[in-house]
Amino acid sequence: MRSILWLFVGMFMLGLSGLNQAVMGQPAPAFDFSDVMDTYFDDESGLLSLDRFIVAFTSEEKFVGEAVVVNSKNEVLARYPFFQTYQMRDGVFGRVSVQGPAEVRLTEPGVYNLVFLVDGKPATRLAFILEQTSAGEDPFNPVKKYRFDGLWRMYAYLTMKTFKDEPYPELNFWVGGKDLPEGEDKDMYRVDLYRNGEAIGHSKKSLGYIGNGHFKWNKIDVYMPHEYKNSVNALLLPWAEWVADGSYELRVSRQSDGQLIRLFTYEAKNGKIVELPQTKMGFEPQLDYMMPRVKRRGGSMFKVIEAIWLRGVVGNKGSEKASENDEATSGE
Repeated sequence: MRSILWLFVGMFMLGLSGLNQAVMGQPAPAFDFSDVMDTYFDDESGLLSLDRFIVAFTSEEKFVGEAVVVNSKNEVLARYPFFQTYQMRDGVFGRVSVQGPAEVRLTEPGVYNLVFLVDGKPATRLAFILEQTSAGEDPFNPVKKYRFDGLWRMYAYLTMKTFKDEPYPELNFWVGGKDLPEGEDKDMYRVDLYRNGEAIGHSKKSLGYIGNGHFKWNKIDVYMPHEYKNSVNALLLPWAEWVADGSYELRVSRQSDGQLIRLFTYEAKNGKIVELPQTKMGFEPQLDYMMPRVKRRGGSMFKVIEAIWLRGVVGNKGSEKASENDEATSGE
């Protein structure tokens, strides 16, 4: 199977130019990447369905945008305009909606790009892979089946909350059927945080669900090391422990067999997490810029909050095991 990193080899053309659209003193338009990652993908049918998204740095009067699906041959397979009226606005951010129905069914395995354009110029893209999992050779069920893969297994982000007036981060990332053992339709996962190779915290054993189907957003808290029998009284790992100078690994492993399914890494210096290059304003190519802001989940109010993006590597290839988990907390 093609590596997820292959998604970033080369650039699609779309017949458009001028990827750096930032005007001096004016940031280029960009979409909330977490919102883009939440786009509806149906893992069996190959269906991709578009709805509403959050965009920043666009005209306050009206929004002129499109969503375009492009294959690896630079062929435009589908193109859907947005409504020009914002559903909501909050400062430089706005919620915009695609004129629906906006659905496309992909049936050819390969690499694709979902590209968002503002005023005819590329703003943000999501590269992904379509795999065929069944050729429809069963005479009793002659239906071809598919599965999507891509950056859902490469990125995570931290958002801040408070508990007893103390800040602590929540880990946000995506898990799905591709993370399950062969033949299984559910499992649990565990998160362990390491600093310079030493375990400093982990999630609770009772939390962290993996379901079948396409990747779904999850959030989970990390606590100070504790035994399972004492988990009800476990203390959240304070923010200071996340940002003490050092090299960090967030290891996400399946509880059933200890298989490592995610490995997110970051560096901390001077009490801060070193930001990814692609989250810095002015990153090139512009359409791969990831705003350090995401939609606030839950609640009825439209709000965008600060986020710290983390990049990882795919961990569920080969036979890597998160064997250190048991050593860190023998009671778990």
